[in-house]
Amino acid sequence: LTATTQTFQIADALAWLMKPLQIIKVPVNQITLMLSIALRFVPTIMDETNKIMKAQRARGINFNAGNLLTRIKHLVPIHIPLFVNSFKRAEELATAMEARGYDPNAPRTHYRQLVWHKNDAWAGVALLIVTVGLVCIRIFF
Repeated sequence: LTATTQTFQIADALAWLMKPLQIIKVPVNQITLMLSIALRFVPTIMDETNKIMKAQRARGINFNAGNLLTRIKHLVPIHIPLFVNSFKRAEELATAMEARGYDPNAPRTHYRQLVWHKNDAWAGVALLIVTVGLVCIRIFF
């Protein structure tokens, strides 16, 4: 999903799906912001993990050698710099959001408005028919 869909589209869809939860005072905007930031930084963290692992391999650590406990011990030198860099990046992001005047309780506006089209309805009906068909095949055959 994340390879084929842009992060803001996923966040908008989640906000739309969770909109009924606003009735019971669930902070939907903050949850979707948190998820979109997390999705945004997953590739960055993966790249950083690969760089740290390559540096540790250059220092002689073999991540595939030994039993399970030894392998877990070999992961400690990866997690410590990864957490430090992640916290540093989070602090920089928080500072940037504060500098831009981010208010978590302010109503959100969207550059792109989601609009339901006829094709969306047809795709939903087709998905429902296929799902019911597959369930019937599974039950009766």
